[in-house]
Formats: sequence, structure tokens, C-alpha cells
Amino acid sequence: MEVRGLTVLDVSMDQVRNRTIVSFTGPKDAIFEGGYLLYHEALEHIDMRQHRGEYPRIGAVDVFPFVALRNAPIASAVAWSVEFAEQVASRFQLPVYLFAESARNRCAATSRTSAKASTRGSRRRSPIRCGSPTSGRTCSAGQGATIIGARMPIVNFKAYFTTPDEEAARWVAEVLSNPATGMPGVHFYPALDRNRNVALLNITVGNYTETPLYRILEGVKTELRRFGSGVSRVEMVGLVPQSALLDSALHYLQVMGFTLEDTVEQRLDSILGE
Repeated sequence: MEVRGLTVLDVSMDQVRNRTIVSFTGPKDAIFEGGYLLYHEALEHIDMRQHRGEYPRIGAVDVFPFVALRNAPIASAVAWSVEFAEQVASRFQLPVYLFAESARNRCAATSRTSAKASTRGSRRRSPIRCGSPTSGRTCSAGQGATIIGARMPIVNFKAYFTTPDEEAARWVAEVLSNPATGMPGVHFYPALDRNRNVALLNITVGNYTETPLYRILEGVKTELRRFGSGVSRVEMVGLVPQSALLDSALHYLQVMGFTLEDTVEQRLDSILGE
């Protein structure tokens, strides 16, 4: 079914995490209509009692974040997310939790923003900060609950090891997730890719400007040395902010005094517009 004004930016899925991320953008009405369709289809076809996957989740539609892109104010994303959460709770009789910026602020504003919905299912709770549910309903065994809120862009990627040792993945995840020794705002989920027979980490970066991707990767490599292992490849999951990759490229190339504004595409965009 086509939603007028809605633009799908990306669809990302894989068998290890057994998770699908759909990113789309558009005006408010289009985002809301697209979101309702996504919830309807997911709740009809995904049963958490049967679902298996390596990624933590709490419902058929686990999290629906409103992400402020470019110059869109976060207040707009907060306002939209709170309104959408109330609609989802009412329409689908779901327990809905507000998270991130929406758990603290309820503001009113108008702007263009985007939404990223991820559909998955099971019983474990995602390690994100939540507020109170918007309804007193309890989770159904098959549908679970959902989390809705506004946030800035995050980065998801997978680091594959050169060993099938799951203990190595668990060790690295535990050390780097430790508040005393780890990295703030970064979550590590150990897993095993049975198709390739290699261990890996699913990594979620809450603020890539505070903790650059290259620091995370080097931290993983350092801890893997005790197992005589390393990182064989990295796969990005979903869309990635351009500056997040540029920071890592500049680090490994040892480039000095270069910024995003020095790229051809950024300069053209700033001069000519979209």
C-alpha cells in the first residue's frame, strides 16, 4: 500500500539478529500513516512466542524512534512521538513506553522529521531508558510491548571476529559494557553467526560524537588479543550519519585539519541546496 508523501530511506535485515529496520521520512501525516501500517502488519504476522534472534527485544514492533535529521529540532520529534505513542496505545491496545528525549520532555513544535521502526520479538528488554507506559495494559504473549520516543541518530554495526569462540564475544561485551572500564552510551551484544561459524558483537552507539566508531573498534581489538583473535570485518546496520564514517576515515588516514565541510558533496549542498 502506498502512503502519499512517505519516502522509504532504507530497509535493513539479517538472519543472525533476526531483526528488520525500516527507515522512512516525510511530513507528519505520512509518517503516522506509515507507522500505523507497520504496526498492523507486524502485530498480525510476528509472534514473540515463536521468534528467535540474537538481538534483545520486547515486542513485535520493539522500538519506533523519531529521529531529528539535519536541522529538524528535537522538540518536534518529541511532540510527534508522544502523539504517535498515544495513538498506537489506543489503536492496537498495546503497552507503550516513552524513551529517550520523550521520557523527559513533552514539547509542541512543527517540522519535518523521520522515523525508524524496527520489528522483532521475544521476551528480553532492550537496554534503553524508558518512562512509564502510556497505558495500563499488560503485554500479550504474542505481541509484547513497544517503545516510542525521540532521539538523535544512533549507529548500529556488527564486528565479526576471526574465531568462533562465543566466550570471546561474551568477554569483550562484558568488559566494554562495564561502567568502570567501558564506553558510555555504547551497548555490546555477543552473538554467533552460524552460517559463517564466527563469533561477533552487535554494537549500538548512542552518541557517535562522544564515542567515535574507531575508538570502539580499537577497544574490541584490544580485548580480543587475549584470545589470539581479531576483527575480520565490520558491517553497518541501517543508515549511518556521514560524519560518523568520516571521523574514522580521518583517524586511520591520520588526516589533520579536515572537516565534513571540506567534502565536495557538502560544499555543493551548501551552495546549491538540495
